[in-house]
Amino acid sequence: MLRHFLILVSFSASVYAAEKTTFDDHAFPIFQQSCLNCHNPDKAKGGLDLSSISGVLKGSSGGKIVEPGDSASILLKSLLPGAEKPMPPEGEKLSAGQMDILRQWIAQGLLENKSSSARKSTKPKFETSLRSDPAAKPDGPPPMPVDLLLEPPVVTPRAAAVRAIAASPWAPLIAITGQHQILLHHTESLELVAILPFPEGDPASLAFTPDARYLIVGGGVPGKSGVTVTFDITTGARALQVAKEFDSVLACDIRPSFDLVATGGPSRLLKIWNTGTGELVKSIKKHTDWITALDVSTDGVLLASGDRNGGVWVWESETGSEYLTLRGHQAGITAASFRADSNILATASADGSVRFWEMNGGNEVKKIDAHTGGVTAFAFGRDGSSVTAGRDLKAKLWQADFNHARDLAQNLPALPTAVALSSDGKRAFVADAQGSIHVYQTEDAKLVGTIQNNPPTLASRLDQLAPLIVTAEKSSADAERTLAEKMAHRDRSRDELARLEKENPADAESVIPAAKAQLGAAETSIAEANAAVEKARATVVALQASAKHWSAAAINARAISTRQRATATAIALEDSQLAFTTTATEISPSAAALQAKRAEFTAFAVQLQKPGSAPEIVAEIEATLSALRIRIELGESANRAAEDQLLAQRATNEQAARDAHAAAAEARQLASDYQAAKR
Repeated sequence: MLRHFLILVSFSASVYAAEKTTFDDHAFPIFQQSCLNCHNPDKAKGGLDLSSISGVLKGSSGGKIVEPGDSASILLKSLLPGAEKPMPPEGEKLSAGQMDILRQWIAQGLLENKSSSARKSTKPKFETSLRSDPAAKPDGPPPMPVDLLLEPPVVTPRAAAVRAIAASPWAPLIAITGQHQILLHHTESLELVAILPFPEGDPASLAFTPDARYLIVGGGVPGKSGVTVTFDITTGARALQVAKEFDSVLACDIRPSFDLVATGGPSRLLKIWNTGTGELVKSIKKHTDWITALDVSTDGVLLASGDRNGGVWVWESETGSEYLTLRGHQAGITAASFRADSNILATASADGSVRFWEMNGGNEVKKIDAHTGGVTAFAFGRDGSSVTAGRDLKAKLWQADFNHARDLAQNLPALPTAVALSSDGKRAFVADAQGSIHVYQTEDAKLVGTIQNNPPTLASRLDQLAPLIVTAEKSSADAERTLAEKMAHRDRSRDELARLEKENPADAESVIPAAKAQLGAAETSIAEANAAVEKARATVVALQASAKHWSAAAINARAISTRQRATATAIALEDSQLAFTTTATEISPSAAALQAKRAEFTAFAVQLQKPGSAPEIVAEIEATLSALRIRIELGESANRAAEDQLLAQRATNEQAARDAHAAAAEARQLASDYQAAKR
């Protein structure tokens, strides 16, 4: 009997599994009973029509409500009794059986009828474990700055608060905000490798593209203007300038496909801009306070934004449609960052917590109470590890499984404002409100250096190096002199020992050991002196190399400035040549018209000379000649003015051509001098 019962159960289950759950036969009757009073073609409350499969798939004014196979769809969530806005708002709620039918319909692919094929989800599939990185390393060496500007366009006596830092995902490079500039430092040597001028104001937001080639910078003048500039970090060129705001851009990012830029700030509007046309394509009014955090997922599918009121939303980057609302934070959002695989979003808040959300249904994967008083900064590493800093003046490192790894700093000298992990995960960078960036080894939390975001001028660097080199050279000479003296002393000790051994006096046993000990001490002293000489020489070489480096950088700064002047001069020459051509083109028809008037005057003058003309005809001809004379004089005056203008423009052209040629030649010479200075 048991065997027959199991066979019967198995058969029933297979029949049930084979049965298709469709819109026409199953979902529509449920909607008709409970939903169509508000969501029909005539009413369509919230832009939603549930009377047809096309209406369901289209969704509401807020975006899609259901995806094939999505058990966490907005449709199902809104029908649950505990929903924030449960549907239907009035009347009897759906039964558990009806909810199961809708779940099965969604799971089977939103079939319209029994002859339909299952639909495929347009939503990306996500995993909560970091198994692979879709942002694969680009071919070739990682992008790094080459021969870029090292002369700061703005020099200040004191550093300003660091607004943002960003680590290249593949290169040993860190970007740091300064005043009207962005600094690029090598993450291993900590050397300044480039400065990107930002004359539009102070930069407030930084983000590298997943291929590490471009850096998008947002900022501006608070209360006046805002903009984003995307730099090619290998050449320093401004590849893109998008967004025209009336306040500073506080958060921004660019989609990896380079077609869209998202911005946020005090306006509370999340804006999406078309990079091709520069036009605003979407302005989303959802946030209730300043937008302080923004990130585009590495795969470019999603966009997350957070505000000063603790609100967090995730959007479809292509359409700007709402994808997820993430609730949980009780204070302002200080960071929103996607993990490298786009599957996890981290949000940090002034409430002291960092929350990790999976992007399939928006469920919270982990909450960590990171810093008492509030989290001020958060950043993911490429391997899924992360770093935080907070108002407790601490910086912490977290493992990829979200567990605490170690404290990096216990008592920072100022409020931390931004953090980042190097591309290899070996170093953590913690910036503060005093303009300092503290660099720690992640392995043992050892402080290995500090960077300031107000670099000195190249001239001041060289002025500081000059006396150091003189002092180092003197120390090296002193060390070599000391070595020579110790070597002479050693030689004398050696000669004395040889003499004692040769003469072999009666008391040799007591004298020779002492002489050998003296020789041994002399040898030890020479070894120490040799080490001192090597150290002194190394110091001289290092200082001289630094002086050579900064001297070459000064030449390169002049070369860059001259090249820019040459470009501007060449553009001015083109404008001048165009003006010359325009004036010349305008002179030709006016000269021809003047010639025609002269010929007409001559013809009337000849006619006037003919005898026998009636007095009234003569009077008419004389009047015509008088009018023609005036027009000819005006035409000649205008032509002379145009010819003078043409001559002046020719002179301007010739001077512009000489200036352009000289600037180009100077730029080429400086470029050559720079290459020679580097060798």
